Amino acid sequence: FAIESICIHLFYGDAKEISPNSYSFAKNEVFILDEPFNGVDIQSNLVITEIIKKLKALKKTLILSSHIFSSLVEICDEIFLLKNGKIIKKVTQKDFSNLASELKEFTIGNRNEKLGLS
Repeated sequence: FAIESICIHLFYGDAKEISPNSYSFAKNEVFILDEPFNGVDIQSNLVITEIIKKLKALKKTLILSSHIFSSLVEICDEIFLLKNGKIIKKVTQKDFSNLASELKEFTIGNRNEKLGLS
């Protein structure tokens, strides 16, 4: 069988074209979404989130790439952090809040102090 028969790829921009009623593609077992929340307004973000939740409820496998952590927390079971194309950390849902703190510290660190904002 062809990979296309079990897997659908939704790349940047494509996910925005899917409406909540277009589940005809749901016969696929695996969905790869590349930055589905990038460049969308809040309404589209909500629609995409609901589509993802529906696919999860249908026991579909979803693989998402995203740099928008806040969008992932509500819909992911696991998050894998990548660096130079390699997995450097796997985090399960129970540790998402710790990951958020780690990412904030890593990203912001003492920059606020250096800018005189603390």
